[in-house]
Amino acid sequence: MFEEPAWAEEAPAVPDPRPVPLRPRPPAASHTKVPLEDASVDVAVFCLSLMGTNIRDFLEEANRVLKPGGLLKVAEVSSRFEDVRTFLGAVAKLGFKVISKDLTNSHFFLFDFQKTGPPRVGPKAQLAGLKLQPCLYKRR
Repeated sequence: MFEEPAWAEEAPAVPDPRPVPLRPRPPAASHTKVPLEDASVDVAVFCLSLMGTNIRDFLEEANRVLKPGGLLKVAEVSSRFEDVRTFLGAVAKLGFKVISKDLTNSHFFLFDFQKTGPPRVGPKAQLAGLKLQPCLYKRR
């Protein structure tokens, strides 16, 4: 066990004489409803953040806040994709077109999408391509 050196002494507890001002809390935000106006953002970035089971909600929210023609950038762990083509097709149905994809990295896939309009499928439509696999971490 650690023992205090003989020269150490306990510091006296002094209350802070300055009062802490109470600040109003900002409105609560979530991944599925950010406090931004519709069509107010030029670029949305999802970098290793599509970890939830509700990826569709995240992408629909990106569509909501992006301006027409806005850019959606996605960087995700490559091992999570069972079928990249199905993923790209599902994202296209949510109102985006693929403008670039980089699948050359062994660990990460990078995608750029452009907003083309609102989602082209109803809210209850199943989009199988949005079910990503859990991350696989390997010792290096």
